[in-house]
Amino acid sequence: MPAQYDPVKQNTSFTGQNVFVPVVHPSHTTNVYQKNYKYMHSFPHTESVVCQETHQHFCAPSCPPRPRPWC
Repeated sequence: MPAQYDPVKQNTSFTGQNVFVPVVHPSHTTNVYQKNYKYMHSFPHTESVVCQETHQHFCAPSCPPRPRPWC
């Protein structure tokens, strides 16, 4: 007799594998310290007052000579 065949019995073999993919999330902090120089300019100015007086003494030709107290 000819051979008889059953329908093919399908078997599935599953092999799983975990693949780890490194994902890097970089972060950076820059700390800035700023020193701001503010130049405050001032222009001090002083004033003074000088009051001057002058005196002149004249003698007419008939004026007798006198001592000069202002010298």
